[in-house]
Amino acid sequence: MAIEIHCPACSKGIRAPDDAGGKRGKCPYCGASVYIPMPTAEVDEIPLAPVDPRAERERERLRQESISYAAQVDHDEPPKYDVGASARSAGGGAAPRGRERSAADDEPIDVHDLVQKFVLAMRDSNLVEADRIAARLRRRREQTDEYVQGLLLDQMGLSVKGVPQAVVNGFLKNLLERIA
Repeated sequence: MAIEIHCPACSKGIRAPDDAGGKRGKCPYCGASVYIPMPTAEVDEIPLAPVDPRAERERERLRQESISYAAQVDHDEPPKYDVGASARSAGGGAAPRGRERSAADDEPIDVHDLVQKFVLAMRDSNLVEADRIAARLRRRREQTDEYVQGLLLDQMGLSVKGVPQAVVNGFLKNLLERIA
């Protein structure tokens, strides 16, 4: 059985033998080079794996979590960390979410701002400043880890002008290694 195609240059109908499938040939009418596809009977189907309902549910849960996180960021809401419990146990009263006073320098630790400063320091190759910021974030390891993991899950992530998202994600992964 012959393979029937149309020349892309002159649109004339062409018949090619079955053994010419997958090769190129010349149109007998205009001389243009024409790709001759494989005959449909010889195309092997690719077997597909069945859908795993548990994996689909987990993917949907992560997608919803990412959407929720992005909505929080879009509305400039700080990430929801419960650091008030540790501040209350230290006798400091209720601390605002996302902020806690550091005993070392009595300066507020804002995980969101420090992560952004870390990424900017890495972008500018200021490794001394990046180390200093990572040391401050290490004091709030759990909150930092949760916040950075959320950024890595989010499709939009942390946006830094002039830096590709993949590079920003690499900086964030580097931060996770530094605070571990």
